[in-house]
Amino acid sequence: MDLDKPGWSIKRYIIVGTFCVLIGWNYWIPTFLYSSTVSLYGSGGPDFNTFYLAGESWLLHKNPYINVAPSPFVYPPTSLPFYGVFALFQIDFASWLWMLTYFIIFAIALVAVGFTLKDERKSLYVSIAALLFFTSYPLLIMMTLGQSDLLVASLSILSLVGYRLKHSTVSAILLSAATLLKGPPVLLLIYFVLYNRDPKYAVRFVASTVAFVVFSLVTVPFAWYAYYVTNVLPGLSVVSSWYMNQSIVTYVSAFGFGKISGVISALGVGLFALFSLFASRRRIELFHGKSLLGDGMFLMNVLVMLLFGPRSWPATYVWVILPLALFFSSILIEQPRTLYLVLIGVATFLLNSTLVQEFMLATYPLAMFGNLILTVNLSLIYLTPNSIFHSKRN
Repeated sequence: MDLDKPGWSIKRYIIVGTFCVLIGWNYWIPTFLYSSTVSLYGSGGPDFNTFYLAGESWLLHKNPYINVAPSPFVYPPTSLPFYGVFALFQIDFASWLWMLTYFIIFAIALVAVGFTLKDERKSLYVSIAALLFFTSYPLLIMMTLGQSDLLVASLSILSLVGYRLKHSTVSAILLSAATLLKGPPVLLLIYFVLYNRDPKYAVRFVASTVAFVVFSLVTVPFAWYAYYVTNVLPGLSVVSSWYMNQSIVTYVSAFGFGKISGVISALGVGLFALFSLFASRRRIELFHGKSLLGDGMFLMNVLVMLLFGPRSWPATYVWVILPLALFFSSILIEQPRTLYLVLIGVATFLLNSTLVQEFMLATYPLAMFGNLILTVNLSLIYLTPNSIFHSKRN
């Protein structure tokens, strides 16, 4: 693949741009507008309503963990001033402002990743990211619900950018902000601390988190933190058995083992943490100086977070858009075997697809299947690279 050929990057942008316009005009925009429960986004979806009401409760000095209904507010108290900003406006305007906010942060993350790539990879990465964005059914669901996953994922990607640009403190601050908006990004410490063997990053992350919490105490009562830790947080570790859950651990709960589902989830994450330590040593032997291993490990960390999460709804899978584009831009340059590309292509299709079509009579955990296929194939890069690539790499 001659990515350095003059004019090829411009041609790629034109081709991909044309496809994105077609997908957006014929599929993406109509699907969102007609599948949404509100006209032209309107009140922003049920999840944004929860954020809005929580912010409104904060402005009125009422405990949002008690006063918000019908959907309870289950996010860290540190996020309340952020949602309070949106509650300053009428909800219809606030919902548009919310959508604009997470799209702007996503766009910043998309562009920022480009600064960490060599010229021959930039056009490939942007092209893949654009196609994944405009074919992502999880993104349509997230927009309809008004969830925060794209915002949180984009902040986490920016933390990766900061780390690769040698700004570890900025990276830790961004990851802390993402975690305090929605807890799961804390699991990315496996990549930053264990895989990169950087214990100082953990110190920076903890310091940033403490600073955010202490600063928030100026406007968020300490009693709300105590209520969150004792009454809300324990329930979040219980795995949902609802059929829409795209976590593998949901089947543990579905078969009547809900009491140990949290243990199984922790065990899965723990095993991945051990694997990351193994992969960290292995990378010196395999692709010294290459970016593929780092891109693959970050993506695998995201996939494990979703695979063993207690509540990995379809909308949550917007997390994979940028990490997957980053990985693809690496693996295509390395020219793997055709079968390997087919497998990760199938996995990508399942991760980005809808759960049910008219010709299907039931809803299937397609994202979970795609997650499993891709996670296994990513692990092969560290375990048996010679089975993936045409020539041995050192």
